[in-house]
Amino acid sequence: MVAENERLLSEMEHGYYVYGVVAGDGWPAAEGPMAGIDLAYPLYTLSHQAIQAVVSKVSLREFGQESLEARINDAEWLTAKVCAHESILETISAGRAVIPMRFCSIYNSEGRVREMLAQHYDDFVANLARLEGKREWGIKVYFDESRLADGIEQISDRVKELKAEMATKSAGAAYILRKKLDAATSEEIERVSNECAQRGHDRLSSHAVQSTLTALRDRQLTGRRDEMILNGAYLVVEGQLAVFRGELERLQGDYGDLGFSFEMTGPWPPFNFVTIGSGDVA
Repeated sequence: MVAENERLLSEMEHGYYVYGVVAGDGWPAAEGPMAGIDLAYPLYTLSHQAIQAVVSKVSLREFGQESLEARINDAEWLTAKVCAHESILETISAGRAVIPMRFCSIYNSEGRVREMLAQHYDDFVANLARLEGKREWGIKVYFDESRLADGIEQISDRVKELKAEMATKSAGAAYILRKKLDAATSEEIERVSNECAQRGHDRLSSHAVQSTLTALRDRQLTGRRDEMILNGAYLVVEGQLAVFRGELERLQGDYGDLGFSFEMTGPWPPFNFVTIGSGDVA
């Protein structure tokens, strides 16, 4: 009875933070102990048949619902914990397929974690099989509007014609044409940037098993002067990665002189390519 009371008291003080689901049984011994998002507690696994959840205890004083609601506006705390969550997932996913869980997926007992695994067992198994041997890569495309504006005459007949016509007109007529030229240049900048984003996504997608577009980030979030025009995620077979990178290099060669830059990040756990009934799955 004493032991049972201690167990119940512990579960009232702690939650069980789930990072991801992988195949197998038992934390690989070669990886050794690893601290969880709450540094006081290490990672371990809870198994159900052929799959296991990678978990760690967390103190509910820090990760309980009321505490989280109070901390959600603490940028320093939130950034540190999100980075820890992602770092742990990257470690888990090295060399194996993983189904990542959302940040702060916390259950009140080990039993509830195992119930979650059992409830969505078929989905977990199917997704792990589908993801085996594949990694998610992110591609962001930016463009320097001033560079593109400088080079737009070389690729736009309309802009060339307006500039040539301006050279033959009086100051008054040239002023009107300048307005038309500015409008035409803006239209061409939008057309070319849209074309670059669409062609880039289509060409990269042809070398990926799956692809998806994610939300663009404004300059305030990226900290860059250049504008983001593509934010894509691509699920690539490991053996096709060199081909995927080659296509990215060709795109940079095709569009780089116009002020476009292509940036590749990853590999990431497959945040954008998992379909599970649980709302906690990323």
